[in-house]
Amino acid sequence: MPDAEQLLIFVPVAALFTLAPGPDSLMLLARALGQGARAGVTSAAGCALGILLTSTLVAAGLSAIVAASESLFFVLRGAGAIYLVWVGVQAIRSKGLIPLKGAAPRPLPSVFLSGLLVNLLNPKVAVFMLAFLPQYARPELGGLGLQIMVLGACYAAIALVLMSLMAVAAARLRDCLLARPALVRFLNIGAGSAFILSGLKVASLKHL
Repeated sequence: MPDAEQLLIFVPVAALFTLAPGPDSLMLLARALGQGARAGVTSAAGCALGILLTSTLVAAGLSAIVAASESLFFVLRGAGAIYLVWVGVQAIRSKGLIPLKGAAPRPLPSVFLSGLLVNLLNPKVAVFMLAFLPQYARPELGGLGLQIMVLGACYAAIALVLMSLMAVAAARLRDCLLARPALVRFLNIGAGSAFILSGLKVASLKHL
């Protein structure tokens, strides 16, 4: 198990990485602005589960297999790129990432699944976790796999708390935002473009 010294070093670094902009934070902010705090927190829970599952794969050594296998990496890269580009195109075409006032909200299970897939289908997340988590595991304590799983669970908990706070803060702007439909349309186009660029960036990733 990680000791207190490890966690004291790990927690602030994990918090900084969580707050760094990315497709997952963009997704939950859009959900919070469009549907309120409940949808934003639901998206955050999906993202956190994605982190937990990815850290479990790292602990099991499966992420290393994906990183080492060019064909598996290609499949994951393609799926992640297609999904991100699809989300971006839908946001621009249907203006549904941040729904206009009066639009039907997305069901919460769908919101949760979107947050989960943004993490699971992004090979950058798997490669990052593969490089990040083992740095804080100490071989002399034994049980490296268990240490990585515990660190991953801590990372997921940190992400859930911080992303939920981000969602609640964003939701406070919802009424003000939805009173300005032109701004909502502009934000959907901007968010959609960001997802498309993220997808293209994933598509351009080189195999290690």
